[in-house]
Amino acid sequence: MTCAGPAAAAGPSAIGALHSSALIPGLRLSAAHIPMPAAPARVDADQSAGGQLFAASERFLGLPYVLGPLGEGADAEFDRDPLVSYRGLDCTTFVEQTMAFALGRNADDALNILRHIRYRRGRVAYEERNHFTETDWLPNNISTGFLRDITGEVAGSAARSVSKTISKRAWYAKKTEADLSGFDWETAAGRAARAARLRALGANIPDQRVALNYVPLEDLPRLLGAIPHGTVVSLVREDRADKPTLVSHQFFIFDGPRGKIVRHAAQGRQVLDVDAAQYIAGLSGSPWRVLGFNLAQVQP
Repeated sequence: MTCAGPAAAAGPSAIGALHSSALIPGLRLSAAHIPMPAAPARVDADQSAGGQLFAASERFLGLPYVLGPLGEGADAEFDRDPLVSYRGLDCTTFVEQTMAFALGRNADDALNILRHIRYRRGRVAYEERNHFTETDWLPNNISTGFLRDITGEVAGSAARSVSKTISKRAWYAKKTEADLSGFDWETAAGRAARAARLRALGANIPDQRVALNYVPLEDLPRLLGAIPHGTVVSLVREDRADKPTLVSHQFFIFDGPRGKIVRHAAQGRQVLDVDAAQYIAGLSGSPWRVLGFNLAQVQP
């Protein structure tokens, strides 16, 4: 899961304002203690948003897949994983860090943008993190101006929609001490109390009905060429009572040297490229049926 309604819409100047806003101390400290991967030796001449995303994402190629590598930093109440990682990523954190380093003017600027991509209103707190793609990550990043939904533009009359009731209350209620990070030093009673406080975060959150547009899986082979360079894809699956979400994976589609490629943090492997047509073909017959792709374009 990538991992509440969206905030008021912001114009292009809202993103520009982030370039000059101050970094929170924890974000700066997290970056200072971890060496950033060197930029690719080849300088990409493509200065479009897609080209910048492609170049930024190359920094992370080969990093191992690590589920949930990011948290709220060293002083967090529930998850003390770092606010940025250059040692391992999962699917969503790979997308987030790529977006931030493509949009940022320098490393500090990128880390400030990352904070606003990952958190509602840029406030670093577990309860403000964009945990759910459907209710948080997509709508919040669209309303802030980082993303624009282009599913309908690509799919045209083939576009479809699926709905689901998301229960954050039920999701929080299942939290245990295993969901805490960075508290091995704490007493058993302390960890139990902390986990209880985590569960309590969801006690008063009402269930939310959401709808998500997608390009149907069966139409993707003929529409693949129309998906723009650098598109953020959320993999949409059918609504099932035993699954808390509709989206199970996120990645980029880029223009590769021999056609469209999927660049993603592959579970159990690493950040890598795969031929997009082959990737799409491999989705058929999944036990949890794949409906298609939701498409979002990063806004410069």
